Amino acid sequence: SSRAVRVCSAQCNAAEWSGAMAALTGFPYGVVEAIAEHLGLHCLLPFGATSLEMHKIAAKTAGDAAKYAFEGVLPAAYLRCGAREPPDWLKFLMALQPRCLVRGNRKVWPDQTRPLPFVLDTTGPWFVEFKLAAAGAPNGTPTIGLVDAGCPVTTSREGGRHWPGDLSRRGTERFAISLAPYDGTVLAARPGSPTRCRARLRWEKIGDEQGKWNDPMSCGFLIENRKLKFFRVGGGGAWHSGETVCEDLPKQVSPCMFMSSYVGFALVQYVCLWKSLPETCPHCDANFQGFAEPWDSWN
Repeated sequence: SSRAVRVCSAQCNAAEWSGAMAALTGFPYGVVEAIAEHLGLHCLLPFGATSLEMHKIAAKTAGDAAKYAFEGVLPAAYLRCGAREPPDWLKFLMALQPRCLVRGNRKVWPDQTRPLPFVLDTTGPWFVEFKLAAAGAPNGTPTIGLVDAGCPVTTSREGGRHWPGDLSRRGTERFAISLAPYDGTVLAARPGSPTRCRARLRWEKIGDEQGKWNDPMSCGFLIENRKLKFFRVGGGGAWHSGETVCEDLPKQVSPCMFMSSYVGFALVQYVCLWKSLPETCPHCDANFQGFAEPWDSWN
């Protein structure tokens, strides 16, 4: 009917929404649900604010849409809106919003592995993007990577979630792997192994972490079909990848930031979760495949 057309095409301003909501009062519940499914999230918010019944429909519609769009993403159970548990759609927004994991200048940083507030199914594809900077740092840089999601997380006195120590640098019961993006060093620890493994990608070193300042570097990793590949933005300003560093990831993983014996300025920001990898030049990218130093055990 003409009323249904009007409701579906309504824009998110007060005058039109007032008329649209009045038009909905005579529609059956199932018809209102169908209309809600064709509204974007920015329209569902005022839609759900009109009445308790509309709120229930909007919350269910938004939750179903978020689960479909982010199938394979599991927001952390500890996410809260004050003392209340948020609805499903809001959990996804809270979990995936950009955030700063660490920023500041210290003489001594605690050794730590700090996860993002979501878990990823390693079927993918997922690309997790970060920005990272280090300066005045004689002991290397913070690293990015992932940990087997089955590893229990510790809650600090400040309320943050983390694991004490760098799990990619010590043997644990769970898989962990990390990348130092300045020089391409990759560290990994596997379940049941008393030693750790180290390799270095065929990447030229960018920046000097011991210098007074380095601009934040874009970096990240691609997870697809249980395989892991690291990326960064090179000196020319374009993304490039590295060799596949793992082909048998755990079924679920937690993206993380790692620190070990770190001194100096550190900045690690989670930027975004993408469903595709960044654009690279296939001819240039071929130059960065392989290892400068192959996998080797170290204690």
